[in-house]
Amino acid sequence: MSTLRYAVAAGMALAAVATSAQAQDESRWFVHVGPAQVIPDESADMLAGGAPVPGADVSVDARWTVEGEIGYFVTPNVAIAAAAGLPPTFRVDAAGTLSGLGAAGEMVGGPAGVMAQYHFDRIGAVRPYVGAGVAVLVVFDTKDGALQNLKAESSVGPMVQVGADFMLNERWGLFVDLKKAYVSTVAKGTLGGAPVRADVTIDPLVANAGVSYRF
Repeated sequence: MSTLRYAVAAGMALAAVATSAQAQDESRWFVHVGPAQVIPDESADMLAGGAPVPGADVSVDARWTVEGEIGYFVTPNVAIAAAAGLPPTFRVDAAGTLSGLGAAGEMVGGPAGVMAQYHFDRIGAVRPYVGAGVAVLVVFDTKDGALQNLKAESSVGPMVQVGADFMLNERWGLFVDLKKAYVSTVAKGTLGGAPVRADVTIDPLVANAGVSYRF
């Protein structure tokens, strides 16, 4: 009877280990969802009628949105992830020598990205990570202000990322995340009938926090 009990106990232990290993193997996917603030680090060079406008600049305020990220662990420490958010509306104000014009227009859009991430081993409940990849500045729409017939182009640039998961159990947790994208746009329109072109650097910082889930 003693041998039988040992065999049963050993069998149950092996089954528990196999079940745990299977659960960990199946938990290769993860999602991050939560509020995010998009903080542009903007600057601009402007031409009006083909001539440079000395001292012309733009100002773009930060905006709140909701961002989601989905990723897949190709190894226990390396993941591929894609992130995007609901596109906020940014008011673009004329600045510098053109500050008297007020709102130059509005842009609906924001950055999205695909990143390779390295997730460090957990330190207790905390698992930090870093990432790098490609950002896409997606411009869905523009609205006229002081500039008429305003249009802005989407663009591509590099992105870096740092963050951490704070796991509550094997599947659920909280996260904090910072992404920096290096992207710009070319905006064109007219001012008093004269053609205007602005090369606008956006370079947004995206600060994100929320709920993490592994599956």
